[in-house]
Amino acid sequence: MSSWNPFTRNTNSRKSIGVITTRDFDRETRRLESLEDNAKSLTRDLIKQDKSFDDFSRGQLKLLHDLSGSAFINHYDQQQTSTTLSTNISQLINDWKITAQHISEQTNLLNEITSKTIIDSSKRLTLALANVTNAIKKREQSLNDYIKIQNKLDKINEKFGTSTTSLTVMTNTANNNKLEQIKKQLNDTKQQYELKNQILNNELPILHEQRAAFVYPCLEAFIEAQAHYCDQLEAAYRNLIGQMDVVTNSTATLDEINAKLANIKSLSIVASE
Repeated sequence: MSSWNPFTRNTNSRKSIGVITTRDFDRETRRLESLEDNAKSLTRDLIKQDKSFDDFSRGQLKLLHDLSGSAFINHYDQQQTSTTLSTNISQLINDWKITAQHISEQTNLLNEITSKTIIDSSKRLTLALANVTNAIKKREQSLNDYIKIQNKLDKINEKFGTSTTSLTVMTNTANNNKLEQIKKQLNDTKQQYELKNQILNNELPILHEQRAAFVYPCLEAFIEAQAHYCDQLEAAYRNLIGQMDVVTNSTATLDEINAKLANIKSLSIVASE
């Protein structure tokens, strides 16, 4: 919609007939353009977010599926004779898989709520705004019709040495009837334009004010769903950590990893030449 602005054309013709688009109307149409652009942008961004959450949960499940079938993991379980863990690695992966499945369910729930509260609502708003755009285009068409008939009348007046504001009675009956017919068309077209223009002038500001009443409940429901999703993720991972016989200290874990890596690097076949 931002690429189309019907109110920047035919300015001279509008002025010549005394029908000028007001600044208020221009402001309201710009607001409408901005509202529609924002609704479309919000829909695109939320669809991307849903896909990111979905990719995260699906990626985690795929990782666990690959690990479960890994020959390395199976060999480790079979050869393991002693460990500091209270559960073997297969049990750990199984617990992690249960957590990942729960997270996947919560992700699907979040995406469903997002779709209902924001994406679908935004799409419905965009459709409604498209109807407003059509009403603006019809108003523009009525104005162009008025200009066209007015120009036709001006040419007739010029031909017979008359003006728009002071018309003389024509001796030719046929021409006089034609003139009256054009004047009637001009009056009818003007009335159509003024009716469309009045409706838009009255309702565009109302539309702008009511946008907040429509958007706020959608955002509130969306934020609440986001908060619930994050709570579920935190609880799921805390529960998973609780089932692991390890100290949740990133520094200590990193030190342990580095120590084991150092043992690997100490092998002669690993050492660089």
